Amino acid sequence: MLMGSERAKYQFTNYWNLYRQISFAFRKLKSPFSLFFFLPGDMLDEMTAIVDGYNAFFSFSRKRSGYSGVVTYCKDYCLPVKAEEGLSGTLNKKEADDVVGCYGDHSEFSKDELDALDAEGRTVITQHEIRNPDGSCSQMAVINVYCPRYDSENEERHDFKLRFFALLQTRAEALIESGSHVIILGDLNTTHQNMDHCEPDSEGGSHSIPSRCWLNQMLCHKQQTDELSDKSNLHDKNTQPATVTGGYFVDTFRYLHPDQQEAYTNWCTLTGARQTNFGRRLDYILCNERLNSALISCCIMANVDGSDHCPVKASFDFSVVTALKAPSYCAKFMPEFAGKQQKLSMFFTKSYGKPSTDMSANNNIVQHSASTEGKDKRKHSPHSLKRQSSESLGSQKKKGKSCFENKPKQINLMGFFNKKPASCPGQLGRNSSSDSKKPSSDDSDVNDSSESQEITTAPSISSHLESSSKNVQDSSLLEADKEELIVSKVKSTTDQTSNSQVLAWKNLLKGPPPAPLCPGHSEPCVLRTVKKPGPTQGRQFYTCARPDGAANNQEARCNFFKWIKDLKK
Repeated sequence: MLMGSERAKYQFTNYWNLYRQISFAFRKLKSPFSLFFFLPGDMLDEMTAIVDGYNAFFSFSRKRSGYSGVVTYCKDYCLPVKAEEGLSGTLNKKEADDVVGCYGDHSEFSKDELDALDAEGRTVITQHEIRNPDGSCSQMAVINVYCPRYDSENEERHDFKLRFFALLQTRAEALIESGSHVIILGDLNTTHQNMDHCEPDSEGGSHSIPSRCWLNQMLCHKQQTDELSDKSNLHDKNTQPATVTGGYFVDTFRYLHPDQQEAYTNWCTLTGARQTNFGRRLDYILCNERLNSALISCCIMANVDGSDHCPVKASFDFSVVTALKAPSYCAKFMPEFAGKQQKLSMFFTKSYGKPSTDMSANNNIVQHSASTEGKDKRKHSPHSLKRQSSESLGSQKKKGKSCFENKPKQINLMGFFNKKPASCPGQLGRNSSSDSKKPSSDDSDVNDSSESQEITTAPSISSHLESSSKNVQDSSLLEADKEELIVSKVKSTTDQTSNSQVLAWKNLLKGPPPAPLCPGHSEPCVLRTVKKPGPTQGRQFYTCARPDGAANNQEARCNFFKWIKDLKK
């Protein structure tokens, strides 16, 4: 972007998916006005709220987290004079004196309705001061909106959407009547002409007509479609206030590209419709007719990925007077980013304040009493009993440990066929020595008896080994044959069990049948599940794996459809 001495070119860019596109917006395009959507308030961090060189203005849903929300980023040299969120002024702080104002006539709206329309965080308005070619200054309001969408399962959302449109038009026309320029940009969630939809006949049925008629009457007479003007009267349906007139705005993209076909900004991600450009144009940048003379260019940036929507960029040629200070609604003044909100870590830090003399004296008294009580308890405590009990416990632990340490460990399957020892070797030695010799109080007698026992028992053990060595040699062949027989039996049983287990698991986990081939392309189909509530919810079906597209597009998805239950039959 080039910044001249008197006049400059300003870009208003409507972006989707802030967390993926923020680097592209700020580093590549360097747009002074960047608008984002779908920002849950509890996920806002300092890196997103405080961006170097920009001032952010957020609006979040008061109903549920992550449902809706918008944000406007303004360059430092395009700092707005005033800013606020919402369309009716119900969200403004009482002490704030830098709000935009000019709310229009709300006589046809109840207070509860105004609160509900602004509770979903769908609007951010920033007001800037611009300099005209003759040197005079005028105001310009940028209305960043994310309009509600029609929900076929909830009829009340259709009325909510039309009432939001009515409130938006009331606020926009009130600003224009006050002498300010107005730019409306964002996701309007409706299409204007038939060329703005890949399948205009299937677009929401009769429910799409009121929304399209509203957008049609918002535009100037040159851009209105006679077909929509004759279809519906919004005043008769109690969705359009009688105080608005319409015809104030210009669709910047259609003003410069009136006949461009397949210019879409939204595609279905589930069907991969973006690959075949099978989408809709839902994102707009509208400006009032007096500001249209400064319009330079407008384009749809379909090559920018990251969301089911793509950015729309419009460039205007005028100079902006930078405000002296940011409005109080700016994100950098939020308590969590301005250093005014206490953090959770402050509750766990140690305070270093000097304690009072009374408290220190009380602490000394408590410590002294605790120490004296501890001394008295030590005097009356039976040390011998504690010592004996601890020693006895220690000896029991040592005995148990030595017993388990000396116990032979199983290393193979043959351990199941060996004879288990009757007891631990350590216990066997102690029992034989205690039975052969009676205990005495003198330690020397115990040592002598143990030595004598060792001398007498050694010859008997050696003689027994010598006598049994011949028998062991004679029976070695028989024992070897027995061991081989046992090993072979074990191997055969393990092989049989492993083979049977493999067959059982194969029969149990045989997996789904192979996907059928679609007749249009002879390619494997994809398995999908019905998620829409109804009698078929949860059922699985096969369909063509290619992305959705027009009926005459042979590279797009064919009409193959088959329930998975029908294939099993």
